[in-house]
Amino acid sequence: MKKNLTAVLLLLAFTSIIVFSIFKPVIQHPNSYLFSHGGDAVKSYYNFSYNLKYGEGIKHKGINYPYGEHLQYINSHPFHTAVLKPISKILPISNYGVAILNLSMILSLIAAVPFLFLILRKYNLPIWYSFIVALIILFLSPQLDRIKGHFEMVYLFFIPMFWYLLIQFREGKRPWLWGILLVLSGLIGGFTSAYFVAFYAILLISVVMADGWKNRKNLKNYLKPGLTLLFMAVLPLLVVKGLVSITDWATDRPYNPWGFYVFHANPFSVFLPPNEALREILSKWFSIRYRWEGRSYVGAPATMLALSLVLSFVYRIVKRKKSISFVTNPQLNTFMFGATLILLFSMCFPFKWGFGFLLELLPPVKQFRALGRFAWIFYYVFTVYAAYYFYQLFLKLKEKGMEKFSMMFLLLILGFWSVDAAVNAKKSFNGIFLQNETLKTSSISYQHMFQEAQIEPDEFQAIFFLPFANTSGDKLLFEQGLKKAFGEAMKCSYHTKLPLIQSFSPRLPFSNALSTIQLLADSTIRKTRLDDMNEKPILMVITDERLTKKEKWLKNHSEELLNRDGVTFAKLSLDVYHNSYNNWLAYTDSLKSTLLGTEYLKADVELAKIYSKNFEEDEAENVFTGNGALFKRRHSVEIFNEDFSALGYSGTYELSFWLFFDDRMYDMPQAKIHIYKSNGDFFKTIRLNNRHIHNVYNSWVRVEQKITIEEGLRYKLELNGKYITIDELLFRPVNSNVLTSDASGNQLFNNFPL
Repeated sequence: MKKNLTAVLLLLAFTSIIVFSIFKPVIQHPNSYLFSHGGDAVKSYYNFSYNLKYGEGIKHKGINYPYGEHLQYINSHPFHTAVLKPISKILPISNYGVAILNLSMILSLIAAVPFLFLILRKYNLPIWYSFIVALIILFLSPQLDRIKGHFEMVYLFFIPMFWYLLIQFREGKRPWLWGILLVLSGLIGGFTSAYFVAFYAILLISVVMADGWKNRKNLKNYLKPGLTLLFMAVLPLLVVKGLVSITDWATDRPYNPWGFYVFHANPFSVFLPPNEALREILSKWFSIRYRWEGRSYVGAPATMLALSLVLSFVYRIVKRKKSISFVTNPQLNTFMFGATLILLFSMCFPFKWGFGFLLELLPPVKQFRALGRFAWIFYYVFTVYAAYYFYQLFLKLKEKGMEKFSMMFLLLILGFWSVDAAVNAKKSFNGIFLQNETLKTSSISYQHMFQEAQIEPDEFQAIFFLPFANTSGDKLLFEQGLKKAFGEAMKCSYHTKLPLIQSFSPRLPFSNALSTIQLLADSTIRKTRLDDMNEKPILMVITDERLTKKEKWLKNHSEELLNRDGVTFAKLSLDVYHNSYNNWLAYTDSLKSTLLGTEYLKADVELAKIYSKNFEEDEAENVFTGNGALFKRRHSVEIFNEDFSALGYSGTYELSFWLFFDDRMYDMPQAKIHIYKSNGDFFKTIRLNNRHIHNVYNSWVRVEQKITIEEGLRYKLELNGKYITIDELLFRPVNSNVLTSDASGNQLFNNFPL
């Protein structure tokens, strides 16, 4: 015990020296550096720093104005906040959010080493060997690379800590103490990131499964310890989820995020180095494709061991040998068996192999879009297992009298492994020391700039930035503003306390996402978000990037206050929205009496030139207007297939229809117009914009496309995807005006609701 303590202290000192040498400028001036200027990184810095400086309670009021967002959903380090908020009332730390995050990430690297070392010592590996291997596992960890953006994932001590406490609990000495510490570690991890409580739970559950298999002939005796461990596995999950559910005011958060079938691990992401040259060479013979989220490279020595184990496994099956074991240590075998199951899960097994229906039975599993992260557990277990295996092989060679060869073998293993670790650390830490120009400690320079321009932050209610960016449950896509505008808006928000209207929370409620997107809709659509805002103007933050037509309109209707370094600050009165909508209503009202036609269809052109479908005879759970809409659960549906020139249509037409924003699927159905020649030969396909749409009304989006009718061509509109609901299709000549009505009195003018 004393030897371990001395070794741990020496290891901590040695690791601290290495870490200090790497992060020296940040440690000396922790608030002066950002590890990345990228969107995810600055967002994490901002979310935490804003809340530390201005926030109270579990609601982050700096984003998604006027509704705010729950701390647990926005990578804002809720556990950090809970601990530091009371301290901030005593010590002046509220301006040092960047420093706190930087130092906590750096210290987390040091905190991981004792757990790795003690785990290795639990398997009777010598101190000198455990010392070196612990450092290798630390600096080879795939979590290091997260320091460039996914800050809550950098805390790599959590998984080794879970494992070490679980080992201690299973040894049976003071199990109540180790059990309490184990559950507490899961809770702390869960309130740092939902992924950590998931890692905790799946690690314990995998051990229950491994033990259950080992005791399959005597399950009755294992029932009590198995149920105890299972209870300990789910308790932190239930507490974290329960507290979040109780305190969450939103009822329509996304539960089908994109990425579950995409961001997973595979054998190449775990056993091949992330070396582009090597991948290019091997890709000539193999299809080496994997996403960054799945990367958990275990190092060259461990990869060679894995290959030998697979070959041995195949050999035993061919020879029909019943005994299949990993190493002589039964406890390590248990963890290895469990980690292998977790690795399969991280590879999206069995869901991607025809068992996707299981997700309907386990809906919380779908929330983890980055399954590849679960391979991190396998990384730690397998590297420890490999270290144990190599040392046992070293001892066997030594017993056979090959002392020099055995030592050379072990040194070569450690040497190659160390090179892998050094390369990974260098790549992960390369280019991360960037000046903090966004979230500085002092706001004086920003205040001076505003004072010179006679801008008073208190006269505004919130910030809206252009180019526009916002999340929407992975259904509609708006990311242009992430390049520069989002960062400038967060900078302005941090120094003025003004909240942001937009949000990049991955679980932003659908209703909030849609009402934000709607702020750039045509004047024909009333902006429902304004109902929950006050009458103060909005501070526009507009960068010198390319703007869309609608964004330019909004900028032109704002009053410019200041333009500096490619950033324009402008004042937008809410009257701009109100007046533009009222003007449209007045315009339509003046035109309606001039239109001719039937009770249900009127226009200022011949009705024969109007093509309209209201789908009143179709049945659907959701309808836009009237009593019916067209619904197709999956695959494709044909809406029309017409030779419009034969019907007398000519010139340019506008096609529009309303597509339901169905939250049962992360994507929107894809709409395509296939065009064929008169002889039936394919001519071309037009893909309609189904993702970058601002014309939102309730839970519907207006899809539109201009088409020039050509003689002798047939046009087929087809929608593909899942949960397709379409209503109110209108095909009208450009610049014509069309009024449609239904039996209930609902009216649409040019396919916009009145």
